[in-house]
Amino acid sequence: MMRVLFTVFASKAHMYNVVSLAWAMRAAGHEVYVAGHPDLVDMITSTGLPAVAVGNALDMGGSWQGKGTWNQEVLSRGLSAPHEEQLRQGWDHVLGEFTLACGVRYEFLADQSFVDDMVKFACAWQPDLVVWDALTFAGPIAAIASGAAHARLLFGLDYVNRLYDDFRQLYDRQPPEQQDDPLTDWFTGRLSRIGVEYQPSMATELLTGQWTIDPMPSWMALPTKLPTVSMRAVPYNGPTTIPSWVYTRPDKPRVCLTLGVSMRELLGGAMVSTGELLTTLAELDIELIATLDASQLDSAKIPGNVTVVDFVPLNELLPSCSAIVHQAGFGTHTNAVTHGVPSIVIPDPFWDEAECGRLFEQRGAGLTLAPAEFTPEALRTKLATILEDPSYRYHAGEIQQDLLAAPTPHDIIPRLEELTRLNRGRA
Repeated sequence: MMRVLFTVFASKAHMYNVVSLAWAMRAAGHEVYVAGHPDLVDMITSTGLPAVAVGNALDMGGSWQGKGTWNQEVLSRGLSAPHEEQLRQGWDHVLGEFTLACGVRYEFLADQSFVDDMVKFACAWQPDLVVWDALTFAGPIAAIASGAAHARLLFGLDYVNRLYDDFRQLYDRQPPEQQDDPLTDWFTGRLSRIGVEYQPSMATELLTGQWTIDPMPSWMALPTKLPTVSMRAVPYNGPTTIPSWVYTRPDKPRVCLTLGVSMRELLGGAMVSTGELLTTLAELDIELIATLDASQLDSAKIPGNVTVVDFVPLNELLPSCSAIVHQAGFGTHTNAVTHGVPSIVIPDPFWDEAECGRLFEQRGAGLTLAPAEFTPEALRTKLATILEDPSYRYHAGEIQQDLLAAPTPHDIIPRLEELTRLNRGRA
């Protein structure tokens, strides 16, 4: 039996990403704890996993996210542009994106108490393996301090590794006064607190783990030379009661409209109202399931063929759907691929959403609508195309089969056990 510590910061999407692997570990007989900020504890325990609170509350969805610098920096990022275009923008762009992608300006990394508490718990509990969410670099530091092996768990495309490659290529070409390396500064300070002197040779392992667990489908994953264990992403949508209409076969094509941050900003803003959007889509001969909260609805009139719900589990809803309109967040597009449902992607600006949309288009399993080009009429036209052209459903079925061919979390446990034996105490 191994002791396995999962680390994750206070984000629902990131927590949901670890649940299937954590439970596979428990089902294999291993002892599993999940460590995160105090405001993640209730979410962890709702999954049936034991929680360890570390650091201070993060309040990702409240006052912290409302800080202007966070919104301005994230929304102005350039990760949505194709990689070649980003490289053409040069050193300043790559340095800025690398720093932001690694999160060193954000409190879930900058908060020293999060790292210190994680290290304190790991040294007391002595895990054999630390599996860390790809943005919780407290994980590898805690592993080094306690002598555990450590693996990084991705939540989307591996932009951290790609940006690190870009950073290294351009760093040596800069004059000394421009050779800024904020990540080395961050790791040097944190490692010194556990009595370890940072060396440049440690950088790759601190950024990407002794190995990486990649839940992205093979056709979406970025090329890499890192030691990697591929794993099928198994959707987890949280504890819920399934409404009876979800598993009732619809009389018309059922379409799910689930809105991420970028779409929530468009709705009710200067570009389009909620009522206008729903009325325009309802002109199609469909049954529309729209995930909208009360603040988005206001006094909008709901057409007869539209069902509005604040939340519905996609894993249970999508088998009955003919299409899904979404923002390409990791959990959402994983549900779409798992059930072979064609997508219209209106990408969020935060991580890999725009690139995922382009990849769906390349595979013929969906269409992309850039937020800057969004109108209800443009969305209706693309949705009609998806529903009328059977090739989109066919290609969505192809990528579904690609996903189902990947090893499940249960399948990879022996490999993780072997890697833990080889790497424990080596950091």
